[in-house]
Amino acid sequence: MIYLMSATPLYTASATIILESRQVRAVHDVSTLSDASPNDTAEIVESQLEVLGSQKVGLAVIKTLNLSADDPAFTKPKRTDLILSWGMAKLAALLPAGHLAADADSALIRQLKLLGALQRNLIVSRVGHSLVLQVDYTSPSASRAADIANAYTNAYLLEQLSAGASETRHAQNWLKQRTEELRRLSIEDDFAAQKFRAEHNLIETKGALVSEQQLNEMTSQLVAQRSATEEAKARYLRIKTVIDTNQTDSAVTESLANPVVNELRTKYLDSSKRMIDLERKLGPNHTTVVDLKNTLAEFKAQLFQELARIAETYRSDYDVATAREKALADNLARQQKIAVTANDAQVQLRQLVQKAESDKNLYQAFMQRYQETAQQEGYPLTDAHVVSEATRPLQPSHPRTPVVLALSLILGIIGGAGAAILRERSDRVFRTVEQVREELGADALGLLPIISEGSLPHAIPGDPAPIMRYAIDNRVSAFAETLRAAQVATDHALRERSPKVIGLVSLLPNEGKSTVAKNFASLLALQGASTLLVDADTRNPALTRAMGYGRGHSSQTGTSALPPLSKLLRRELDTNLLILPCLYVRDDPRVAEGLTATVFRTLVQSSDRSFDYIVVDLPPIGPVVSARGLAAVVDAFILVVEWGATSRGAVRAALARHLTISEKLLGVILNKVDMKKLKVYEHFGSDGYYHRHYENYYNRGGRD
Repeated sequence: MIYLMSATPLYTASATIILESRQVRAVHDVSTLSDASPNDTAEIVESQLEVLGSQKVGLAVIKTLNLSADDPAFTKPKRTDLILSWGMAKLAALLPAGHLAADADSALIRQLKLLGALQRNLIVSRVGHSLVLQVDYTSPSASRAADIANAYTNAYLLEQLSAGASETRHAQNWLKQRTEELRRLSIEDDFAAQKFRAEHNLIETKGALVSEQQLNEMTSQLVAQRSATEEAKARYLRIKTVIDTNQTDSAVTESLANPVVNELRTKYLDSSKRMIDLERKLGPNHTTVVDLKNTLAEFKAQLFQELARIAETYRSDYDVATAREKALADNLARQQKIAVTANDAQVQLRQLVQKAESDKNLYQAFMQRYQETAQQEGYPLTDAHVVSEATRPLQPSHPRTPVVLALSLILGIIGGAGAAILRERSDRVFRTVEQVREELGADALGLLPIISEGSLPHAIPGDPAPIMRYAIDNRVSAFAETLRAAQVATDHALRERSPKVIGLVSLLPNEGKSTVAKNFASLLALQGASTLLVDADTRNPALTRAMGYGRGHSSQTGTSALPPLSKLLRRELDTNLLILPCLYVRDDPRVAEGLTATVFRTLVQSSDRSFDYIVVDLPPIGPVVSARGLAAVVDAFILVVEWGATSRGAVRAALARHLTISEKLLGVILNKVDMKKLKVYEHFGSDGYYHRHYENYYNRGGRD
């Protein structure tokens, strides 16, 4: 409050500028053509923020508004300004005479002081992730604050206009030089490609090289000639075979197109027919028949003479075809060599053509950019414009009364929360089921609420303590529900075991282990399961005392055999739970050793009945080590931890020492939980949250 009452009111005026997305078109176009990556948007904005708050723009504002040290826009100079003035005066004194005149020194110091005051009260920032820049100026004078903020935006726009024109001129000169170089390169590359084409005879017609076309034509001719050669060869070999084998009929068939052969064939057939008729009438030795046979022989000889002449013609045709095929094959081989050479040269030609095309396209692109830049020089544009001008603020921006008050409140809350967190950090006990999972890596079977003495009936002498049968008398309570959760976990983990031997342990005495063991066993027996409850804590048999039973038989030597199990058991009438009290009296030497695995097996085997569950109330594992003696016969352990009292580190260290117990650990039950305090530690997603609400529901009598 003292600060709010004594602080001088300050006013802040704001103006905004938006940057155009092109950001100096000529420079960006040149960068794109030269494969240089353009600036990132964030870098562009940061650069413009530096320009806006630069010394050059600030000096332009001082000159435009004719600011002076007496202007109400400035506050009292700070110690840094006085030191700067003193330093500049000392520097002037050290310089040789004539290098810095007194008037120039004074003017420079005044300008530096004004510039320092301006920049001290100026804030330039980016609005979100946009291209909008905000200029905030704070001053004791509201009107002067608006004037200076607007002067900054105007000076920045003028600076951008001047810089853009200069950059455009530089870009135009560079583009002109680069365009001339690319034009020369394009002409040289095109000339080199044409020269290479002429030197290697790479002439094209209809989109293909002449050598390739000739190769294709020769290939087709060779294929056709090979077919004709094979046909001539087959024709010659056929008629040669007919002649060599003297096949008259085949010879006639082979030469049907020859008129001489056809005439001889006709005469031969007529004479043969007449000879057959005369031979039938006159006999084979008749003169006429003999003459006809001679005539037939003469016709046959003439026929084969004609076929021989035809065969000679066929052989000549075959020789000609073979010679032509060989000539075509030789020409094709020569043309293939020419084509291979042309293909190799064409690869180099394609590279030259591609290079010429690339230089040509780049030249055209640069020429277009050069023309655009030349037009832009005559019509300069800024890459930013004012979105909103600064107006005279109506309310002071400093001091911010709501902010100061809120900050004070927040600091108070943070201080209180820090104290609470510090207190929570120093609390190293178990409070939530999440702490059980994180510290021990074990499942949390549930929470058992603390049972006040006022909620229990008065104990009757000789009867068990009322708390030992709480789960039986309150079967729908949260207490009983947690024990049912432990039963479900037991059945799931030990589904194949019979009997299921469950040992209940705690780190220290008085954590409620015996009470949990008794109520858990009674709840199992109440559901019809054959259950045996064993008090294995021979040093401090709290279960035996709470149930009102006496300790077992005495043996001064420790060697006498125990009676059968049936004579040692006690029965809970309303649940049929069988209870084995502590076996040894206080002065028995076996008390220190505890109930061993051998004795336990002997007792169970001596029974004439089988059990579904055997619940063993074991000694605490912190001060006593005898619990490990029964680890071999126990199928699973349930650890009972007192809520808000047992150290997390101590439990973790104890389980690390007793590996035989930690390896068979079924889960952890938090006992004696204060449900009213639990809501401070549990959240709606935790098991304790719903457990607490179930407890509240039960306490209300099941009414919603």
